[in-house]
Amino acid sequence: MADPRPLWRQAFDSAEKFVGPKLESVVRTDEFARLTALSFQAQAALTRRLNGVTAKLWHLVNLPAGTDVLRLRAQVGALDREVRRLTLRLEQEQQAHRVEERTDDAPDQPDGRPGPHPPRGGTKRAADS
Repeated sequence: MADPRPLWRQAFDSAEKFVGPKLESVVRTDEFARLTALSFQAQAALTRRLNGVTAKLWHLVNLPAGTDVLRLRAQVGALDREVRRLTLRLEQEQQAHRVEERTDDAPDQPDGRPGPHPPRGGTKRAADS
């Protein structure tokens, strides 16, 4: 019976059977772990250095660098959160003030309960009648 797998897959599987166990033994060593960690550290150091050089170049032509933009985005985000917090607080204060006005303006009933709320929309002026 013919193998239903594509030819490229058959070639890959046969190569993997040969190379796989050898690679597994190398990957599981302490030396490989140390080498991998060292390569990540080197890459991070190079990235920091490159970012520093490019930031200086951008600043030389009086343009903001990526780090400047990130810092400004963080500041704008903090300001946005603060404005939202203050807006919610202001709305709560306005709501509490409206409730106080309604209870203060309504005449009390003889049994001490607050009376009906005054109609909304203000009073009629003589010119409107």
